[in-house]
Amino acid sequence: MEDLLRAFDIHLADGLEVRPAARLRSWAGPAELPLLIPGVLPGDLGAVQRALLPYYPADHPVRVRAEGRVHEVPLDGLAGQNWGEYRIDLFLAPPARAQRERWPLDPLVEVMDRLRGPDGCPWDREQTHETLRRYMLEEAYEAVEAIDDGDPDHLCEELGDVLLQVVFHAQIAREAGRFDMRDVVAGITGKLIRRHPHVFGDASAETAEEVTRRWDAIKRAERGGTGEESLLSGVSRSLPALSRACELQKRAAGVGFDWEDAEGPAAKVREELAEVLGAPPGEREAEVGDLLFAAVNLARKLGVDPELALTRASAKFEQRFRYVERRLAEKGLRPADVSLAEMDALWEEGKRVELRKKYGGK
Repeated sequence: MEDLLRAFDIHLADGLEVRPAARLRSWAGPAELPLLIPGVLPGDLGAVQRALLPYYPADHPVRVRAEGRVHEVPLDGLAGQNWGEYRIDLFLAPPARAQRERWPLDPLVEVMDRLRGPDGCPWDREQTHETLRRYMLEEAYEAVEAIDDGDPDHLCEELGDVLLQVVFHAQIAREAGRFDMRDVVAGITGKLIRRHPHVFGDASAETAEEVTRRWDAIKRAERGGTGEESLLSGVSRSLPALSRACELQKRAAGVGFDWEDAEGPAAKVREELAEVLGAPPGEREAEVGDLLFAAVNLARKLGVDPELALTRASAKFEQRFRYVERRLAEKGLRPADVSLAEMDALWEEGKRVELRKKYGGK
């Protein structure tokens, strides 16, 4: 230890936090003390950098003792250096107070820890990644709905619910010794820095298309891509079917496997519709699937998000059918009490009411 104190010119009177790399996973962040991380294996530097980035600026100086010599590099460049094959030692001065205090997640993490604790909530203690799966999807959809509604207060609330799910899953993982919220934040922070070399490095990208191509190339390299990996790898199977179909098509279109314009997919929709109408019962599911896939392709070529289009169409259907129900209820009737023609007349009436509201008519 004395040689490290001399190498880094550390004065113990100023205080010192000593934390091996293996204990950064359970670290609560820096105190107002210098930090010494001794004996780091070169292969662990990426994990160390990710653990530190949530608490220190990317350009925070790190002093490194490697093979008897002391060097200084910015934190975000620590893992990119060749420090040889032997263990190295790291030293960081305390971060600025503003850096320490700009992370607002700690209170939420502490509340979740309490809820999952022995004296916490029985329901929260019983949850697993699997039981929470549907809530993650529901909260994400509700956040999207708030975006569609253009309601910032509602969106703020729904983003909080999404964040709760992230913290909940991180707490479950921490209890199992896998990762915690610091790892989540550090991981995405490091990923953003790595995948934006045109911002944090020397690369350049002038258009959004260039950024997308570079992002995909970096992602493939991070996953150990050999050039044999499918372009369709990584399209989540958990996406809604319309969104997944659209993403698969976009991936293929990125290398030229695409129609020149909307006429191609429009003709394909007509072709698939004819096949659906002529299919025997045992083949109808497959043919309807082909029709839907072709419709997604047409939407994509027209610049329409098929998932959003169908969501809004469903909302419109719901609104109009509710109008029919309300008008019938005014007469003491229900949809089952009247004919299709009567319901259709009220449906058209509801459409006219919508148009008058939309365009300010009477």
